[in-house]
Formats: sequence, C-alpha cells, structure tokens
Amino acid sequence: MEGKFKLELPTRTGGKEELSTNSSLLFIGANGSGKTRLGVWIDSEHPEKVHRISAQKSLSMPDTTIPISINQAKLALLCGYAGVNDDNFSQNYKSHKNSQRWQNKPAIALLNDFDKLMSYLFSEETENNAEYRNAAKASKERIEPPTTKLDQVKKVWEKILPHRELIISGLEIKTKVRDSLDDRYNSSEMSDGERVIFYLIGQCLAAPENGIIIIDEPEIHLHKSIQAPLWAEIEKLRPDCLFVYLTHDIDFATAQESAGKIWLKSYDGNNWDWQRIEKVDGLPEELVIQILGSRKNVVFVEGENGKFDATFYRSLLSNFLVIPLGSCTQVIQSVKALRASNQLHHLEIYGIIDRDRRVENEIRQLLNDGIYVLEVAEVENLFLTPEILDLVSQRLARNPDDDFKKVSDLVFKQLKSEIETQISLRTVNEIKFRLNLFGDKSKLQEADDKSKEEIKLQEADGKSKEEIKLQKALDNLVKGINISDIYNSSKIIFEKIIETKNYKDLLKYFNRKTLAKQVSECFEFKNGKSDEPGQLIEFVVRLAKSSDQDEIKNRLKRYFGEFSQHMD
Repeated sequence: MEGKFKLELPTRTGGKEELSTNSSLLFIGANGSGKTRLGVWIDSEHPEKVHRISAQKSLSMPDTTIPISINQAKLALLCGYAGVNDDNFSQNYKSHKNSQRWQNKPAIALLNDFDKLMSYLFSEETENNAEYRNAAKASKERIEPPTTKLDQVKKVWEKILPHRELIISGLEIKTKVRDSLDDRYNSSEMSDGERVIFYLIGQCLAAPENGIIIIDEPEIHLHKSIQAPLWAEIEKLRPDCLFVYLTHDIDFATAQESAGKIWLKSYDGNNWDWQRIEKVDGLPEELVIQILGSRKNVVFVEGENGKFDATFYRSLLSNFLVIPLGSCTQVIQSVKALRASNQLHHLEIYGIIDRDRRVENEIRQLLNDGIYVLEVAEVENLFLTPEILDLVSQRLARNPDDDFKKVSDLVFKQLKSEIETQISLRTVNEIKFRLNLFGDKSKLQEADDKSKEEIKLQEADGKSKEEIKLQKALDNLVKGINISDIYNSSKIIFEKIIETKNYKDLLKYFNRKTLAKQVSECFEFKNGKSDEPGQLIEFVVRLAKSSDQDEIKNRLKRYFGEFSQHMD
C-alpha cells in the first residue's frame, strides 16, 4: 500500500531504497551506528525540503527580538543565510546551508539559532497582524484575527506545561506560574525544559511545507512523562510533514507507538546497514527493540530487574544480554516467539529457568526450543552448592568442612520435616505435564482406531467425528495417568536422597525458596526482613561482582547443565 510520505535511504551496498509510510519514522541505534550521519545524508540529498534539528544545539533564548521581512527571517532560520541580492541563491542553497547553518561541519556543529527562530516567529506575527489590521479597516464586517505561529507555540507549550503561562507582548516573551499575579520572569530565565519545548515547537512550525523534519535525540532535556505528548501535539501541527526521529533511547522509541521503527545496525563510514523492525506476536515492542540493539546473544531468565537473581545471572553471564522476564512461562513463550522471528537470525536466543519439579520428558522438550533447565530446583539453591559454600567459608576465614556439615544437617532436617508436601507437589506437577499433552497428534490419532460401528452409533446421537476423537483422546490420556505410580516414584526419589544423604540430589529436587536464608545462620549472618533473600545470597552476589566473578562462574558451570557449553 502506498504511503503518504516517501523517504529515500542509502543501503549497505551503496545504493538507495525508497520507503513509503503513512506515519513518522523512528531510527534507533547504539552510539556509533551512524544516526547523526544519516540525518546529514538525508539533509544533503534534499536541502530545500529537509529541516534538521541537531542534538548539539544552544538553548540561549533572547529576551527581545527585532522583526524583519518574513521571507528573509525564514531563510535565515532554515538556511542560515537570508539570500539578499543573491541572484543564484536557489542554485547555491545547499552550499549556503552547509556553510552558514552548519559551519561546514554538519555532523558536529553546534546549532546556535534561537535568535533566528525568535526573529522568524515575531516577523510572522508582525506581518499577520499588519494584514489583519488592514483587512479590518477595509471591511465593515467583523474579521476574525489570524492564528499566528506564536499563538500555536503558546497553545501547545501551555498544554504540555499546564502550570506555566507564556505572556507574549510586543517583541518579548515572559513566563509566569499560572494564576499567579506576579513572579514573571524573562524568556532567558526559563528552565532548559521550558526553553527546549518552545524551541522544538517553533522549529517544526517553521519547516518547509510538505517537508521532512529530522530531529536528532528528540528526548534531550525533556522529562519522560512529556516526551510522547509533546511530539504528538507537534505532529498534529504539521500533518503535511514527515517526522524522522533519530534516537538511542528505548523508552522514547517504544512511546512513539504509531511511528515506523527502523533499526540502524551499523555504519562503516560510507554505508549504513539498517532494517525495519517488525512486531513479534505476544511480545512488547520495547523488548524486541532492546534485543535488536544488542550486539550480544540473549539469555532470558526468571526474576526481575533490581533483584538478586537478575544481578547474579548478569555477573555469571557477562558475555550475554541477560533479560529477566518474571516467570518461567514468560521466559518459555518469549524464547519460542523470538526464535521464530526472521529479523533475529543474527542472534542466538536462549532461556534459563529453574528446574522446579519438572520431569525429564518436559526438560528434553524445553531443550529442543533453546530453553535450558538448571541442575538445581531453583536459582536460590545455587547459593547452597558445595562449591559456593566452600568459597564463602574461605572468604570468611572459616572452616569449610565444619560449615558444610552445619548446612547439610540443616537442609536434610528441613527436607525430612516436609517430605510429604514435597512428594505431593512433585506428583501434582507431573500430572499437570501429562494433561498438557492433550491435543498431541499421536493421542488424537489413537482415537481414529475406534471401530466404525461405534463411531456410527455416537454420530447417530448427534456427535460429530471430531468430537468423538477428542473425547476418546482425553479418555485415553486420563486412563494412562496412574496417580499411585507417580506418587510412589516421587516418594522413592526423596526417600533415597535422605537414605543416601545425597546432598546434590537434594538441591536438584528440594524446592524451598527460604532455604538459603535459613542457611545464612550457619555462617553467623544476620538476616533482615522476611521478603529479603538473606545475607548469604547477598554476600555471594557481592563476590560475583568482584574479582571472584570468574571463580564463581567456573564453580557453578556444571549446574547450568548443557548451557555450560555457551558460558566459555
């Protein structure tokens, strides 16, 4: 479908490709990906059509200004040169713009044009007011006063900053707190945020008709809460223009919901490598953009940012982009969705989840989808492994053998006290896994083996063949679940752990998140609040962020199972 706007972009092979869009375009890329240089390239290709607002700009706002000819004021702002007495101005527009507006350094020059913007706005105001006065004098009917660009700036500025008011009088602008009688202050005394909002609105209003407005780092000096509302209002003022945003800010990018997103992969000094960002079903756009912008392979884990588990994983897996997603279900769904996406073929996407009470069949199925299961019941048990307990004892100058005996006695005592609960929970989990197999093609196929006579009888009662197959498949599945056998198998596992005092198997099968916190007492740590992980965990996390990082990583690799091959 043809879009309202067209934008020509350079390709990585040195050619050009035209994009068609009905919305604004947002380019996101890391530092060094060529965002600013791309803006310069677009500007140089269409200098009279493009108005580029650079990230490097002065926000020195003059208190007063002098209006001039509106055409001269506009050229001075857009080009940096008014073109007076220049017969070849149009032919030389590009060179004038490069030398006057950008000082022959378009990628790095400090844009210092607030005075030109004010001159343009007041010149437009003066001309419109003069035309209005002449028209009013010549007419016997009442003529509505025009809405000037300063009126538009004031309206949007006050909508974004409702607690402030712009006072436009004569050739100066003042500001005050809304509804207050005094406390007016000059425009030069505005905050950076107040001035940049005024500046951005005015610059976009001054852009050429049906032009392209390029904004480099549009989030600078703006609080996150007003970024999206401001640009939405500005875009409404210029529906004739294509807005092109250049940013590295993921929050800003995701807030521009209607914009077409383009990922700038790299820039080699001559050519850009870029691709459009496609949505991935079931995943937030913020997550997709974060992953695309990474040069690392990705590991999704359970947990939350700011919590010990995410911090610990990031220390152990420093060569990956580690993204905590909350629950294991979210990790599983995200890995599957992203592995199926064509736009992420350059990255490896993995998931690491707790073992919990998963049976071996489920673990093998997850592995086929790139989801790895820890060799311990949950991440907290990593802190109870013999290798980590030994290191903690060494760093605290304690006796490792004595400490391990205390820990071992405590955790086995805890397991014995709740063995029935652990057996029951493991039994429930295996039953759930088997029930989740309902709908498997092999199970449905079994229903097709039913006799033709039986199917005919049931169809005579108004049941369809498909309904009969589903019912049969469910009946067969339920019949195959022997709760007694499953329970006894689970019981054998835990009884054997206790009988043989198999500590590592205990960590593999015993689910109890508070266990590591209880063990803290064996090292004479004092635990804090009930919702905190415990000082043993906090101590190990600190070690993992220090020079002991590689030591801890090597000691724990075996507990990551088959994923350990990716940890080198």
